[in-house]
Amino acid sequence: MSPALQTTTTRDALVAEIRAQILGGALKPGTPLTETGLAAMFDVARPTVRSALQVLTSRHLAQQSQGRSLVVPVLDHEDVRDLYFVRVPLELEGVRVVVENGIALDEAEQYLEKMEQMPDDASWADRVEVHTAFHVAIVDAVGSQRLSRIYSTLQDEMQLCLAQIQQSYPNPQDLAREHRKLLDEIQSADLDRAQSEMRRHLARAVENYETT
Repeated sequence: MSPALQTTTTRDALVAEIRAQILGGALKPGTPLTETGLAAMFDVARPTVRSALQVLTSRHLAQQSQGRSLVVPVLDHEDVRDLYFVRVPLELEGVRVVVENGIALDEAEQYLEKMEQMPDDASWADRVEVHTAFHVAIVDAVGSQRLSRIYSTLQDEMQLCLAQIQQSYPNPQDLAREHRKLLDEIQSADLDRAQSEMRRHLARAVENYETT
């Protein structure tokens, strides 16, 4: 039975479903993403699949293999280090502006509460989505359109990285506890504490990936 597709268009629905399967681990790194296979799986036309794969490629959720076919990306250690090389200064600057200006993080709090309230059987893809929304909310609180725009280009790769370290969080609530500590430190109004915890938080993600 084909999964139900419920979005604006069939292509958008297909993008959303394939993305959810990648981020949830159902489609593992290196899995081929063929037009024929996906068309049969979701009972859609190949041109629709081709269009969806173009979107996924632009969002770094599909890449060409050495054989030129598309596959789910396999992030190696250098990819992850490079991603966080770009990500760390953006988030540290976001923390600095938030702390120095006493900016409320109500939206981040809402996403964290949603993360804390997720049932143990919630999918990893859903946890990844809320996790990313939490970090985006901190950056967006700064109020810089350009900072938010730059940061948004990293979101799918951030989620792909987290999707591939699921085994580092065997307890469903580990992710929520880690982010509660981070938010508490940011809201402490102590810049050194806040930025130090953000550095540790992001470094831990790289360490988790390198031990998988």
